[in-house]
Amino acid sequence: MKKSLVKNNLKTIKRTKRRFISILIMAFLGVGFYAGLVASSPDMLDSLDRYADTSNLYDINIISTLGLTDDDINEIKKIDGIESVYGIQTKDSLTKVEDKESICKVIEYNENINIPVVVAGRNIENENECLLDSAIIRTGKGAENYIGKKIVLENEDKDSDNNPIFTVKEFEVVGIAETPIYISGERGNTSIGNGTVSFYIFTQDNVINMDYYTGVYATVKGAKNVVTNSDEYLELVNPVVDKIENIKQTREENRYNELVNKATSKLNEAQKEFDDKKQEVDKQLEDAENKIKKAENEISASEKELKNAENEIQNQEQEANKKFEDYANQIKTGEEELYKQEDNLKIEKENLKGKKLEANSAINQINIQIANLENTLHALELQKLELERQGLDTTEVQEQINTIQATLNELKTRKSTIEAELEKYENQIILWEEQLEKTKEELKNKKIELESAKTKSASEFKKARNKINSGKIELEEGKAKLEESKEEYEKGKKEAQEKLDEAQEKLNDAKEEIKKIEKCKWYIQDRLDNTGYTNIFDAIKTMSNISKMFPIIFYLVSILISLTSMTRMIEEERVEIGTLKALGYTNMQIISKYIIYSILACIIGGILGMTVGLYLIPSIVWALYDMIYNIPKFYCTYRLSIGLIGIIISFICIGGATIIVAKKELREMPAVLMRPKSPKKGKRILLEKIPFIWRKFNFSQKVTARNIFRYKKRAIMTIIGIAGCTGLMLTGFGIKDSVLDIPIAQFEGIFKYDSAISLLNTNGLPDIEKYVVNDDNIEEYVEICATAGKLSNEKINFNVTVLVPESLENYDKVYNLINYQSNENIKLNNNGIIITDKAADMLGVTYGDYITFIDGDDIRYQFKVENITKNHVGHYVYMSKEFYEENMKPYKTNMIYLNTKDISEAEQNKISEDILNIEGVASVTVISTFMKTVSDMLNTMNYVVVILIVASALLAFVVLYNLANINIAERQREIATLKVLGFHDKEVDNYINKENIIFTVIGVILGLIFGTFLTTGIIDSIEIDSLRLMKNITVLSYIYSATITITFSFIVNCIIHFVLKKIDMIESLKSVE
Repeated sequence: MKKSLVKNNLKTIKRTKRRFISILIMAFLGVGFYAGLVASSPDMLDSLDRYADTSNLYDINIISTLGLTDDDINEIKKIDGIESVYGIQTKDSLTKVEDKESICKVIEYNENINIPVVVAGRNIENENECLLDSAIIRTGKGAENYIGKKIVLENEDKDSDNNPIFTVKEFEVVGIAETPIYISGERGNTSIGNGTVSFYIFTQDNVINMDYYTGVYATVKGAKNVVTNSDEYLELVNPVVDKIENIKQTREENRYNELVNKATSKLNEAQKEFDDKKQEVDKQLEDAENKIKKAENEISASEKELKNAENEIQNQEQEANKKFEDYANQIKTGEEELYKQEDNLKIEKENLKGKKLEANSAINQINIQIANLENTLHALELQKLELERQGLDTTEVQEQINTIQATLNELKTRKSTIEAELEKYENQIILWEEQLEKTKEELKNKKIELESAKTKSASEFKKARNKINSGKIELEEGKAKLEESKEEYEKGKKEAQEKLDEAQEKLNDAKEEIKKIEKCKWYIQDRLDNTGYTNIFDAIKTMSNISKMFPIIFYLVSILISLTSMTRMIEEERVEIGTLKALGYTNMQIISKYIIYSILACIIGGILGMTVGLYLIPSIVWALYDMIYNIPKFYCTYRLSIGLIGIIISFICIGGATIIVAKKELREMPAVLMRPKSPKKGKRILLEKIPFIWRKFNFSQKVTARNIFRYKKRAIMTIIGIAGCTGLMLTGFGIKDSVLDIPIAQFEGIFKYDSAISLLNTNGLPDIEKYVVNDDNIEEYVEICATAGKLSNEKINFNVTVLVPESLENYDKVYNLINYQSNENIKLNNNGIIITDKAADMLGVTYGDYITFIDGDDIRYQFKVENITKNHVGHYVYMSKEFYEENMKPYKTNMIYLNTKDISEAEQNKISEDILNIEGVASVTVISTFMKTVSDMLNTMNYVVVILIVASALLAFVVLYNLANINIAERQREIATLKVLGFHDKEVDNYINKENIIFTVIGVILGLIFGTFLTTGIIDSIEIDSLRLMKNITVLSYIYSATITITFSFIVNCIIHFVLKKIDMIESLKSVE
């Protein structure tokens, strides 16, 4: 009997292979999707954990604001539960890769902890080689393009002893590596360049020359034996963290005192050296000053001596000149006398000329008279002679002769007198001329004598002056040398003073630096505080939440479709069931046939689904996550238990549905079962009662309307199946929409700033303000006091940042505060705080409630919630400056938000670099970079959503195809009748497909409504603590979901066309009896 049932089962499977395959596919999809999604999270976690274990990833990371020392390491080693502790040195540096300036984090290679994995090339062998960050080759170029290239560091920093930080600055890339420290694309911030680290390199441990460690990494005993992020892991690590917290304050104080004492000791040494040097300089300056004073005295004495000599020569010269002048005056007087005499002589000469003329005239007159008289006398003498000769009386003549002779004698005498006087006058003039010539000669000689004396005196004076001038030159040279000495002295004194001032300034700066040394602060982080691990654990958690929700819908749809399939199958085999019952088979034996049928479909489909799902879906999920996270190897474990659970669930769902339907039929008597089920009594449908509508329907439309209400169960199942698949697809698209809009909503709608400047202190605040005011690319800036801490209640505590604007007038330039219910803008006031909506939900508080804030010093504060604002990423508390100072502590700016114009990335980087060069600036965060990080984190959720959409689409296709086949099987005789009546294939298609189209449209509409609510529920379940999803579904998502479902419905209708063509009219119309 059992053998007969087995044969009958095999025949049934063969006869109903389409139904069997459809149930098998339902099981395949259900088990595969369930097993794959559920296994993805533990597979990812296992791969991450294995990577951490093989790389000996730290469990605890300690970072100090003042660095860590070997003493710190030794103290940590003493803590119970610590397995190993290692100090690591890192240093950031500017470098260039492919002519693009980048910032490189240099990490010393340690083969004991955080061991890098070389994914290409080889490991480093000497200090001139390095391993390059694998993130570089993710930009598109292969490893071969970088191996062998040079990386040159541009860092010029020096240590406290003025030695270069880097002992080697040029490295050859010999390998590409991945490190468990950085599993995401984010490499952290820095205080150089544009403020963002681009990549890292590993070098040997002797490359970085610093006297402290930048980080200390510790592993915990037994932590490798448990899974990261598990409760067991936290139970091992958290107590050790608490123990480190216990020594934290002591180590912080010791480090602070060590640095202060060391700096003070160096300062004291430098002060002593400065004082000794100053004393030496003062002595040298005093000696130089004494030499200069001595030289000045010598020059002053020489100057005085020369002055006296010069005065003496001047006096002598004046005396000589006086004598020369007197002598010259005498000569001049003589010359003047001579000139007078010459003038007189000239006058006399002129007079002489006049006298000569007069004398000559007189002599001529006399000569004429004499000649006349001599002629008269001669005549008279002749007359006398004549008279004598005549004997005449000559007396008268004689008298005349005597008179004439007397006159003549008188004339001659007069002439002689005139001539004698004239000669005398001429002789006088000659004498005068001789005297004048003599005087001239004397004067000339005197002049010559004077000139000779002058020349001799001038020569002597010249010699004396030359000697004085030589003395002056020597004196000037001495003065010049003295001036040079003075200049050198002043220069030396100035230089010495400048050096002393510079040294004093350095000492003062050193004193100020010592005062500025802030208290040491330890930051103790476990593995879960690593940004990359936080993000991937959030992604794994999201995946886990999704794997709990989506398969439920899948299984519900599967149950409904399987229930419909098995109901139809059992109804088709009523006669066979009655016959078996009449032959004596028990109800259990008969039910077992269908249970075996469904179990076989579940087992085959489940095993196939389990096999494919456990490998394919986790691998696909990992391939998508691998685009963001750097984990060298993915371990896809065949988790049989998950697969078996999926198969059991499928069997329970499908087998349970089979048992329910079979039991219902087996309640009938064999005779009843062996007869066909009586057709249901026909009823008028609602539309028939509306004549003006019903009369407008043609025959095909009327039949379609009647059939819809005739096969209510199938219609409901079809609508529910399509609605479920559409809802699943819409949920996938809805999650995608909710995730994609978050970066824009957060970083453009709520946070409006473009850059955030983090300050170490306020020393450079005036310079920053001056820079941002003068830079045309910066539109606004707002000063903020940011305080990190935790919000806490009895059940939960989580990190939060308190933001306090310096002024209430301009904070809305950099962030919007929007009420989470009314969407209206809200304003800060002095009455209380504004908290973000996610934080309020986690604490369970609303308006007017009080919350507890714990700052970094573990001081607790109670604040009243004045309002609640929208926020999507992180948790924030907003309060006014006045409220902050009244309730917490004095306000101190430690953050500046900037709004820039629409500028290029290069211009943005230039602003960051300039600001980072200002004293007191710790880092500059460009919001677009942070936005990209958040987008990358959220994109991992989108990748999973893609899988959900694809799976939902496949399920929709299977559901539509299965229900279409059930529809055809139920109405095979009806379809055959239509064919006999002469309906063409196209008309038959329309007859059947109209119903499918109507069911599809109704299912799509209901599915979109269902999907809207399902999206809200799933988003609530997959939200992580630091994220508020938007629950936003775009119109396009509705269109896509509806379009995909309708498209699959069209494809199924096309496939059904060929099934309808194959229906045999004769066989289908045979009597079932």
